[in-house]
Amino acid sequence: MPINREQKMEAVVIQASGPPAEALVVRSEPVPKLGPGEVLVEVQAAGVNPFDIVITAGLLGSPLPMIPGIDFAGVVVSDGALSGQEVWGSQAYLGWRRPGTHAQFVALPETWLSAKPGRLSMIEAAAVGRPYMAAWLTVINMMGLGPGETILITGGAGLVGQAATSIAHWRGAKVIVADVRKPEGTVDFIDTRSHDLNEAALELTGGRGVDMVLDTVGGVLFEPAVKSLRFGGRMTGLHSHERVEIDPSEIYDHDRHVTGLASVFIDGAEGAKIFDQLAPLFDRGLLTPPATNTWPIESSVEAYQSVKDGAAGIKQVLLPTGSVA
Repeated sequence: MPINREQKMEAVVIQASGPPAEALVVRSEPVPKLGPGEVLVEVQAAGVNPFDIVITAGLLGSPLPMIPGIDFAGVVVSDGALSGQEVWGSQAYLGWRRPGTHAQFVALPETWLSAKPGRLSMIEAAAVGRPYMAAWLTVINMMGLGPGETILITGGAGLVGQAATSIAHWRGAKVIVADVRKPEGTVDFIDTRSHDLNEAALELTGGRGVDMVLDTVGGVLFEPAVKSLRFGGRMTGLHSHERVEIDPSEIYDHDRHVTGLASVFIDGAEGAKIFDQLAPLFDRGLLTPPATNTWPIESSVEAYQSVKDGAAGIKQVLLPTGSVA
């Protein structure tokens, strides 16, 4: 579409750091101007993530005012080779270091774009976003989960846990989910409110221990998760800021490999490559998007608050341009 520099768009704006009701407004903003190598995307759906809550609260020092939002699904509307292309993705620099996706339009480097899977609706594609990117980075890129291996996922009922479970099943691995809520269809489940994580994991693996752990919870579950690993097992952790104590021999004496993921620093082009790998798996029905709740952009505060309160494994999705398929 011809880019009118005077054109306005509806956008969510962080006007001051704080809880959603105090920090966010929806107002008219200029359509983004394009820099070298950038395209304009009409955002048809955009997921809301806990990372957006962190940015809104001012915990990462984003310059204000700022349009938040990191996940997106939409259509390229600027002139060029990609005009009309349906695209999807997620990038943490959005809404943190540059205007994000919770608006009718967003300017993105062409290298950050991946072609949306045809099998997914815009809403489903926007819901995949950050949870699947984090799960792919940990389960595939970092830990190299293989067929026949067993993975223990703490917080497995959450969005990253659901994504990791779907990826693990595609890889032919056995999944043990540990959480306070049992996801539908789960076979091997540990209720962390009533069971010792380590003892239960050892029981489910005949005393051997699991090949790998994806720890999305941390805190009091960190040590038992480490102890649940077999000799030489590997573990990656996410999102824990709670101090823990552990006997180093649980790692050193058992040749266990423990690391973490700082997904906020993943380059946009590298993120697009992950979505390029995910797309054919969704198109073939080998991976499953999460359940969603959708919100008009005018209800962004309520959508954010739902994420802040905990949404029981359901992705909250904004519809900046109205109802979409």
